[in-house]
Amino acid sequence: MEKIKEQRKKEREIVAAYYDKRMRELLDPLYDDFQKWKRRDLSHDELSDRIHELHTENQKVYSLFCQNREFLLNLIECEYQNEVTK
Repeated sequence: MEKIKEQRKKEREIVAAYYDKRMRELLDPLYDDFQKWKRRDLSHDELSDRIHELHTENQKVYSLFCQNREFLLNLIECEYQNEVTK
């Protein structure tokens, strides 16, 4: 029973780290866009469009993380293997 708890904890940590990675991939460019907007290098219309695009992408990421845990862990493993072989 203890091994199962430890395995589940490890799986939760893997999923949480992957979620953080995906969110950073989405949010970092938006942060840059806010900096451009603050410098007046980006209009408020362009920033608003970018926020809307991000929201759409965020919904896709959220949907992904609502999948079966086993599916998600396999997906993370595949992506990790692809990154290592590059």
